[in-house]
Amino acid sequence: MSALATVKDVDGLAGYLAAVEERLAAVIVGHEGTVASVGADALAAGGKRLRPALTFLSAPGGAASPVAEGVAVELVHMASLVHDDIVDEAHLRRGRAAAWTAHGHFAAKATGDHMFACAFATLAATGSTAQVEALADAALALARGEALQRLQRRNPDTSVEQYLERCALKTGSLFAAACVLGGGSAEFGRLLGIAFQIVDDVLDCSGETFETGKVPGTDLRDGTPTLPLLLAAREDDVVRRALAGGPLEGALVRVAASGALERSREAALDYARRARASLNGAVRREELEALVDAVVDRDR
Repeated sequence: MSALATVKDVDGLAGYLAAVEERLAAVIVGHEGTVASVGADALAAGGKRLRPALTFLSAPGGAASPVAEGVAVELVHMASLVHDDIVDEAHLRRGRAAAWTAHGHFAAKATGDHMFACAFATLAATGSTAQVEALADAALALARGEALQRLQRRNPDTSVEQYLERCALKTGSLFAAACVLGGGSAEFGRLLGIAFQIVDDVLDCSGETFETGKVPGTDLRDGTPTLPLLLAAREDDVVRRALAGGPLEGALVRVAASGALERSREAALDYARRARASLNGAVRREELEALVDAVVDRDR
């Protein structure tokens, strides 16, 4: 189920996302050479375009369509995925070869750097220093979150609080920036982003490749301590050893048997409830609430 399915009929959203897609293509292939070729592959892999949709839905009534803002936030997201795949040595992204496997580490890294630069060039053209600052803060948070993930790798003693801090940095920060760039609530975006990441981590354990774009069990193989893995590792030594870098056989089955997936879903629903509660006075509250529902119900 697309995270945008329940809000696809919002007046102007389809046209806005089409404009964002057209502008993304123009920006990415605007410089001939390797980065254009690699970037075009990354663009062709698609995605939910959830962050630009948040920017649109956060805009006040009567405001100009925030196309540049949506393009900028999506470019940062795409760049972070290209870089994450290099660091994680992930071979697939949304069912396609990851950029570094298809084009090499150097080309992929250069393309990710190019996308980051294009994001800020695009946003700077709007003339708003406050918007550039908001996106810069999010980009810094992404880098801090990735560093934190490296530190937590293969550590089954990572606390839930440390995991949630990583979610807030790696996912919540860019969701928050997407809302702010449209004129909306950073707190709503942060809470929604954490809920989104928890659901992603549950889906990684339950084998829903279509939704996450990753091969099921990637987090366990990489030793990335996610909420379901941490909760299961507290109760099951097989999961604990697998998360620490030991044998993987049977571990995912035991994660499911432990009830950790259900408890993690409850945590995601709690963040979703808090996101809804933060929407007091939002112009498109109904549509944003529907988007929250779609994010947490992606496994159904």
